[in-house]
Amino acid sequence: MAKLFFGMLTALLLGGAVAAQQGPPPPPKAAPPPNWIDPRNPPKEDPKFAPPRTADGQPKIEGEWAQASDIITYSIEDPELERAEHTAISGQRPMVGRPIIDPIDGKLPYQPWAMKYAAFLHEEHRKPSSIRYLDPVSRGFQEGVPRINYQGTFQIQQFPGMVLFTYDYHHTYRVIPLDGRPHVGKGIKLWMGDSRGHWEGNTLVVDVANNNDQTWLQIVGGFHSDAFHVVERWTLSAPDHIVYLATVDDAKVYSRPWTLRVDMRRQKVEEQWESAIWEGNKTPEIVSGSDK
Repeated sequence: MAKLFFGMLTALLLGGAVAAQQGPPPPPKAAPPPNWIDPRNPPKEDPKFAPPRTADGQPKIEGEWAQASDIITYSIEDPELERAEHTAISGQRPMVGRPIIDPIDGKLPYQPWAMKYAAFLHEEHRKPSSIRYLDPVSRGFQEGVPRINYQGTFQIQQFPGMVLFTYDYHHTYRVIPLDGRPHVGKGIKLWMGDSRGHWEGNTLVVDVANNNDQTWLQIVGGFHSDAFHVVERWTLSAPDHIVYLATVDDAKVYSRPWTLRVDMRRQKVEEQWESAIWEGNKTPEIVSGSDK
């Protein structure tokens, strides 16, 4: 009887030791968001859809556009946080997007050190101890790419050899050459980056380099370095619908590239208005970013 008891005890101890070495079971894999598209396989064009062309052969995407329905201005990582913030302000419960489709957990893939700093910015954003920890957009600076594309309405115009984007926010515009010219020098860093485009079927592919490290991806932070690089894909999938994909890489801050998706809808009647942040938005303290 004693031998049986000690045998069972030994088996239990050995089993516990093996389990301890193996660690806890892995968490369940995150489910893809409803709008998920494998970034390795961008949206397929409908072979039957033949959009009209401009004089120089570009698919015609001119017009006023805006994100289809989802709200993604406060946080691109946390739909519930986004929903709660808009509900507190408006009293309405909006439809909220989950734009990051890769990784499928919808989170920015920060390196460990960067994750700590992102958490710090998240805590600071309501009552920042320094203006440096306040969303640059609220201080009148430009949003950068890709954020400018999910901040409101914008207009696309096409000219021979180029595409022009003009945005409601901050009088921002982007001139995108299509002639294959190289980017500006690596030492030049810009708020909106330096864009170069080409067409692949009905998809406008834009390479955005030369970004500075001053823009954020969301109100609650979402920072990056000056190694930030974006490849945009604007796919005209129907006369009034664009699927926008932006794949981002920044080896200084992120552990891997990541991709977001925003669906755009053509706006039938839209007028662009002057964008003013608030009264006093041109005061030296706000423009300079002074703490005093």
